Amino acid sequence: MEAVFVAVAHVFAPENLIFLVVGVCGGVVLGAIPGLSATMAIALMIPFTLTLDPVASLLMMTGAYKGGIFGGSISAILMRAPGTSAAAATVEDGQALAKEGKGLKALKVSLTASVAGDTFSDIVLIISAAQLARVALEFGPVEYTALTVFALTVVGSAAGRSLVKGLIAAVAGLSLAMVGLDPTTGIPRLAFGEIHLYGGISLIAMLIGLMTVAELLRQIEARRETSKAHIPPPRNRDDSRITGADARLMVRPVIGGSIIGTIIGVIPGLGPTLGAFLGYDAAWRLAKRPEKFGKGSVEAIAGAESGNNAVSGANLIPLLGLGIPGDIEAAILIGAFLIQGLTPGPLIFQESPDVVYGLYVGLIVANAVLLLAGFMAIGLFVRLAGLRTGLLFPVVFVFAIVGTYAFQQSLFDVGVTFFFGVVGYLMVKVDIPRTTFLIGFILGPLLEDNFRRSLQLSSGDYGIFLSSSLGNAFWIAALVSAGWVLYQRRAVRRQERR
Repeated sequence: MEAVFVAVAHVFAPENLIFLVVGVCGGVVLGAIPGLSATMAIALMIPFTLTLDPVASLLMMTGAYKGGIFGGSISAILMRAPGTSAAAATVEDGQALAKEGKGLKALKVSLTASVAGDTFSDIVLIISAAQLARVALEFGPVEYTALTVFALTVVGSAAGRSLVKGLIAAVAGLSLAMVGLDPTTGIPRLAFGEIHLYGGISLIAMLIGLMTVAELLRQIEARRETSKAHIPPPRNRDDSRITGADARLMVRPVIGGSIIGTIIGVIPGLGPTLGAFLGYDAAWRLAKRPEKFGKGSVEAIAGAESGNNAVSGANLIPLLGLGIPGDIEAAILIGAFLIQGLTPGPLIFQESPDVVYGLYVGLIVANAVLLLAGFMAIGLFVRLAGLRTGLLFPVVFVFAIVGTYAFQQSLFDVGVTFFFGVVGYLMVKVDIPRTTFLIGFILGPLLEDNFRRSLQLSSGDYGIFLSSSLGNAFWIAALVSAGWVLYQRRAVRRQERR
């Protein structure tokens, strides 16, 4: 307890609180700019932390991580331009609410769900970091394969009105994920001699093109809209706040998204994007009004945002417990530990308990800072989004292109963004869901890599996929999930006929 009291005093020291606030606010701003992301927010903080003590350094960077994950939803909701891939699941419902003059409500739902999911995973981290980290070691290629197939059933909730079109888009995403060097043989696939494609298609470039540039093209086509405000003002008080009815609708999605996001965060290699889509899917399955999904659902935003933010806290479980990064942001945090002369892993609890307890306290304080800073920031962002489209969209276009280039300093990626901008525009015209395309593209490498590794381990024997009790649990969950999707969609169609 003495170490805990020392950690509390350390975190609440004025200079450390300032570093924490700067990290959170910087993460929100960078996360809200398409292409810059939470990864870049953490990376940009590193030079400023080299002379700080370990606790202050980690507070600044974990604050940037939390702020960056939430910040991605700001541009996703207001401009249909997800600042991070983890915000892609929020785009459709957030933008639909914003177009109804409920942009401030959507952002408040996102912020509240984000902080709730983050706080839940932080508490789980504090209580059981070392124990849960050992569970992550049970996952091998067979378990990852089964988990990915289960995750692909999210297509059912994200497909919109036509499940067939959703499946077509998902298969297209899975196919494009194969572009690049074969992970086993190193032979180029679907690259057509273009060396820039040997590393695959950049997710950020594709995401910005598919969502942001496609929306710009749609707005250019509808020229009569260019003189109007992009986001209309609220029509009444309830349009800019979370009402009692909204709060009741949020409870189940937030609980589901928080639990799922925490589980995803414990397993290395999955990341917040998968947490967002699985949180969205869980919200759809538990929803009181599933027919509203894709058209402006508070439940959808709450599920997606609690899911992706819960991952950010749970990612620290394998990092602290095993020294294994859960995603690229956690990998950068490992670098921050090493810079400070600390080695993440089981021994850190014995060698540097003051740092661990300081980090625990700082994570909870960072959530409170994010809640306060978020409520102050979203009003400003909503006012900016209320500008006429003729003024706003050129700025959005510049940010999108700069963000695409900055991610890998590649002009080729800018060309990829323009290409997928046209593809996204055409998908909107023929009503093919872009979200399921993204799901396929994101899960494709994870599925292929682990499927092939499993077959290599078994010398081509497909029976290996039924050799694991944990894997079999995921296969059963995938079958149940697919059946539930079909049942739920039939129920929605029956309601629409009445």
